[in-house]
Amino acid sequence: MRNPVERKSRTLSSRVYAALLAAYPSEFRRVYGREMALVFADRCRDEARRGRASLLVVWREALSDLARTAAREHLERLRQGGGLMKVLRTIALALVAYAFTLLVVAPLYARNVGSMPAFVNSLIDALISTGLLFNFIFLLLTLTRLSEGARAVRAALVVTSLVVAALVALMRSAAGTHAGVGVSIILAQALSLLVWFTAHLWWVLRRKTNVPPAPA
Repeated sequence: MRNPVERKSRTLSSRVYAALLAAYPSEFRRVYGREMALVFADRCRDEARRGRASLLVVWREALSDLARTAAREHLERLRQGGGLMKVLRTIALALVAYAFTLLVVAPLYARNVGSMPAFVNSLIDALISTGLLFNFIFLLLTLTRLSEGARAVRAALVVTSLVVAALVALMRSAAGTHAGVGVSIILAQALSLLVWFTAHLWWVLRRKTNVPPAPA
């Protein structure tokens, strides 16, 4: 007859080990996680019959292997530009873009705003303001993994368009200017949305084509 204490110990060990597999990258778990959990459960079943000391040996070997291989898999992903490195690189690029916009583009534009045609001013305003909003929404979606790739670009376009439309409506209602100015602002915002949408979509598709094929 099976020892209920032994069976309970094996079940608990298997559950704890399955939880510890979260230390591996998600792609690794999808490919090898189930097999590793089954092998560990089989070893626990075989060794538990020999006593608690044998089960501790299984755990010692499993933890040692997990610490070594999990760290190696994460380092390999970092070397290939995946996982954390991809997030950090995206954040760094965004910070550089924001810093360049605020420290270089904005002051340069402020010094020359009086000598530019009205539509050019509207277009530059739209590119800066819409770009900051579009990039913020895109980064928020991708870094939180709510949406990725082309879907994140389309979602950012929809959300940014709604926000811009609401702001333009408020501006026209509050300012009470003639229709020509309103059309100029709307056209500038539409062009800026097209520019940022195209740039993000091109970047996403370019990254997708450069992803190396998964190992067989």
